Amino acid sequence: MKKMLIGALIVAVFLAYSLPPYLTGGSRVPLDDQPSWYYALLVGHIMLGSVAMLAGLIQLGRRWFARYHRIAGRVYVACAIPGALGAIAVGTVSPFGPVNAVSNVTLGTLTLLFTGLGVRAILRGDVPSHRRWMLRSATLMYSVIINRILAPVLAITIGALGIDGPLGDTLVTGLTAWLSWMIALGLCEWWIRRTPRRRRPAATGSGRRDAARKAKNPLRTRSERVPLGGGGGI
Repeated sequence: MKKMLIGALIVAVFLAYSLPPYLTGGSRVPLDDQPSWYYALLVGHIMLGSVAMLAGLIQLGRRWFARYHRIAGRVYVACAIPGALGAIAVGTVSPFGPVNAVSNVTLGTLTLLFTGLGVRAILRGDVPSHRRWMLRSATLMYSVIINRILAPVLAITIGALGIDGPLGDTLVTGLTAWLSWMIALGLCEWWIRRTPRRRRPAATGSGRRDAARKAKNPLRTRSERVPLGGGGGI
């Protein structure tokens, strides 16, 4: 529960800061010389991403909200897929230059891919793989928070190195775009690979008696009903 509360607080602060301009027709990114469809897709991408982030929090607290896992998962997928497509579209005409544009398109493509692989895994009944792919997808979704934290840090660092003007701006936006989701995904992979997979003990002695008892009594506890393995997460 603690990690969910911390995550909810971080997401709430981020959304409270990021969303208001888009609710009133404003924007936090430059709109000059952008195509006519750009703003509508940008707002759609942001709103869908916000809902997906909120749905992902329920997945993080699945021990307490297990009954809502499937509902929240469907909401997440329903928002993540079109949101990723929107990110790819607006990313192609990013006002922050081609380096940022390539990063945004890559990020949207990976989010789309990971979400699709997560859905395919659960349709095949492969719960551990489903969790791993959806954890990667959610990590990319939340990496935008790292983006907002990293930008001023890089701006101060690059400014201190005496690099300013167009070159400095390009370095800040480009490095922020790439490093934010690469750092997040790297930490996610480390977490997945360091978390041991749980194996079923051999059914000997008391294990056989427990198995027989569970076979006779299908009403098991909640923790027994929730599948395990695959690095935890979403």
